Amino acid sequence: MKLPAGPGISLAALVLLSGCAAQGIVAEGAKWEEVSRAGRVFGEGVVAAKDGRVYASDITPTAAIKENNPGGTIWRYDPASGQTEKYMEPSGQSNGLHVDKNGDLIIVQGADGGGRSVLRRNLATGETRTIASGYQGRKFNSLNDVTSDAQGRIYFTDPRFFGAESLELPNTAYRLDPDGRVTDLNPGLERPNGIEVSPDGRTLYIATTNGARYLKNPHGPARDAFLEGTDGGVVAFDLDAGGNISNGRVIFRNTGGARGDGMALDSDGNIYIAMHNGNPKEPVSNVVVITPAGEELARLPLPGNALSTNLGFGRGEDAHSLYASSALPWRLWRIRTLRRGHYFE
Repeated sequence: MKLPAGPGISLAALVLLSGCAAQGIVAEGAKWEEVSRAGRVFGEGVVAAKDGRVYASDITPTAAIKENNPGGTIWRYDPASGQTEKYMEPSGQSNGLHVDKNGDLIIVQGADGGGRSVLRRNLATGETRTIASGYQGRKFNSLNDVTSDAQGRIYFTDPRFFGAESLELPNTAYRLDPDGRVTDLNPGLERPNGIEVSPDGRTLYIATTNGARYLKNPHGPARDAFLEGTDGGVVAFDLDAGGNISNGRVIFRNTGGARGDGMALDSDGNIYIAMHNGNPKEPVSNVVVITPAGEELARLPLPGNALSTNLGFGRGEDAHSLYASSALPWRLWRIRTLRRGHYFE
């Protein structure tokens, strides 16, 4: 794996999308544009704040950066100026990022020297506090992705893929209520990854990323209740008024060697799935758009088949932009769509 020497300047790498599969999703003649290459290793957690500025994680694994590892970075891109600045470093190996209805940045931290906690950061003042660091006295594994609902409840996933740090809990997904109570949703997924709540608040979507090459968690689950023996996919759960899940069903199956990672939703409830195989030397990657029922609407591969890891829509004047992070090396991309992103205001 060859790492870039350091942050670079913003470039415009425009690539036409082929065919008509993206009709109704992207604007006519839309092209992916590379808007930033400020980060170094593994892009994640793309989200826009209410002022339109876009935040993205850079996970800096110790296997890739052996000396002077910053412990993860959060970058901030300003669509108005086109500039990217370092926002938070170290970030505790931040992975998923989310902006809730209060306008706060919710940060979930991974392992490999990371904080393995959920943080709330006030974007106006910079005040940052830990709001969850474990469950029933045991430390989280390696927090991956995060979202929230209209009631302010936070949902996050906690799988472990690699690393030598202790495992105390199963791979699972949790709900964090405004009063601080943490509930194990117990979705029964081998390695829950991306997570989103539908615009009407009645469905929770969880992407599961399976594979024999990943670290086996002795605490389970022993099998995937929905996608056993596959590379994973996306499972939809009914979400009741109390934030509890039921009636899980598969709406998308990973195919072609690429596994689902982060997701985003538009205001119509369509689901955008970032997919990749984690191999920059022989990359297999895509951005797949499906309806809530699982009907495929579009495939929007990044230029050069870059490893697409997470997605998020812009806001304000930039609301029709879909942003994508990619990894190995870190990049931030943007494409103009006909859709608006979903955020609980």
